Parts: sequence; C-alpha cells; structure tokens
Amino acid sequence: MKKITKFLIIAVVLTLNFELLTFNCSAQDIHFSQNYFTPLELNPANAGSEYDIRAGLNYRTQWGSVTEPFVTMMAGYDMNFKKSKTGFFAGGIHIFNDKAGDSKMNQTQANLAIAYHVYLNEKNTLGAGFQGGYFQRSIDMSNLTWGSQYDGLRYDNQIASGESTDVSSVKAIDFSSGINWTYRKGERYMTGNDHMLLITGVSIQHINNPKTEYNAIVDDPLYYRWIGHFNGIIGVPNSPISFIFKEASKYTGNMKGGSIGLGGQYRLQDAFVITSFVEIANYTLGVSYDLNTSDLSSASKSYGAFEVALRYVYPSPFAGSKNNARFR
Repeated sequence: MKKITKFLIIAVVLTLNFELLTFNCSAQDIHFSQNYFTPLELNPANAGSEYDIRAGLNYRTQWGSVTEPFVTMMAGYDMNFKKSKTGFFAGGIHIFNDKAGDSKMNQTQANLAIAYHVYLNEKNTLGAGFQGGYFQRSIDMSNLTWGSQYDGLRYDNQIASGESTDVSSVKAIDFSSGINWTYRKGERYMTGNDHMLLITGVSIQHINNPKTEYNAIVDDPLYYRWIGHFNGIIGVPNSPISFIFKEASKYTGNMKGGSIGLGGQYRLQDAFVITSFVEIANYTLGVSYDLNTSDLSSASKSYGAFEVALRYVYPSPFAGSKNNARFR
C-alpha cells in the first residue's frame, strides 16, 4: 500500500568560533549541508545516541562556477556497546579529506570518539563524549598568482613572484568534547504515528588549539569552536513529509520498505539548500544542492554546492513495532 508517512524531521545547527573576547561565524572547518548524516562531525557525544549501528559516506563539491572546486569527502561509523540497566558505552570513528581551490590546500584528518550514555528515566538519556584526532594539512603555492606578477597592464607568469612555491605541510593532534540529551517516546519506525525522537547537544572543538601555521612567521592556531545542535523526528498525523512507495513485510522480512522525501533549509547569510532522500530498508541516499545567497552570489551566479550522502543503520526504520532497539 502506498501512503504518506506521518513524521516531521527538524534539524538546527549553530556554530560559533571564539577568539579572545570576540566571536564570529566565519568558517574555519569543513561543513556539510546534510549534517544529520555527519553526527560525529558535530559532537562526539552523538556516538550511539540514535542507532545501534550507523555507517555513512559523504561527498561535497562547491564553488566550481567560481574557481577550482572545493571537494570534501567523509566516512564515519559509530555503534553502541553492551547495555546495562544504568546506561551504555558507545564509540565511533570518522575520517575526512578536504581539498580547496587552486592552491590545493589539503587536509586529511582521522578522529576516534568514545561516549557514555546514562539512562535518566524510561524516555530520557544524557550522554557525554570525547574525541581525539590527528590531521595533516598541506598547500601547493605553484599554481597561485601574485600581485607582483602584474606589469601594470596585465598578468605575466614569466615575472618572478618572489614567493616560495614549495609544497608546505603541517601535522597536529586535535581534541574535542561534548554532551547531548536524547528523548524517545513511542514506536520509532516509518509507519508509526505516535513516535518522537529529540536529540540536542553542545560540543567544543579544538580544545587544545592545535597549531596550523606552515612557517614560524605567524602564529595560526585553530581557535575554540562551539557547536549547538538539535535534531528531531516528530510524528505528525496526515503530514505529507515523506512518501512510502513500498511497505515492509512485518512477518517474513522478505519485502523491504522504502520511502522518499523532499525538503529545504537555510544557512544564515550563506545558502538556501534543497534536500531530498530515498530510504530503502536500512539504507538512505541523500542528495542536496546549495543555492548561494552570500555576497559571492554575483560571482557564483548563485551556484553553490552539490552534496550526496549514503547511510546504513541498524535496526531498520521499517522494521515495525517489534523493533524498539532505539528505545528502552
């Protein structure tokens, strides 16, 4: 039977970068528009907070209409460990690579997260997590142009720039930590109509202010980055949010359920994002596109970023009322 599912997905992320007594929202780290597919990038306490097992791949390319595309790729995995009456441990790992612009500024980072979630009562869980990572950054100056190479009328690459064209690199250890709160009510599966899942938290990135300078001329640490986030899945009767095109078999398991959905979001002073997904059994494929609304929109012609994500979770959201692994 084809029908409309009855749930609403909400996601809010607030990021602040702090330096001394001032703060701003300029980006110093990677980001994905489909941040609900990158939970450990937001907060190490998200490890194990929603699914028993979760794995994902992400790919993002942006600014191809302006310059050499910025490309970001990520792979992540997190899971719950053995549960007790009071709570459970969880852990995860995520690795990303980011390559930006003509200078091919490149960063590769691997992170390992550990979290513990304590049961406050039947519906509420409080978690805390810690993450350690190691990154390498490099930059290639050979493809860049410099003001000293203009002869007064035009650019001439035969004029010496006077700048170093070596490939420079830096390596450092990076730490972050966070807490989250999870509220669960009712049956959490695609055809349920009384369920509610709320996850909110705050994390602090770059606790140790790792050094990122390529030379000793200027001090360039990564400053504290605070992230506040909220995700919710709320049952809303008769709401046309997602269309189920195949019902799962609750008895034999031979028929796999599937659904599709379409939505949008706005990133403040940056982009309007069109999002979509296809969900079949344990797998979700998400696709989004950023329409640039920042001051760069005149140069980019509002073309922003294309992003695709693939996620596997256990248990399946289509498993029916017998599947309550995310709820005690």
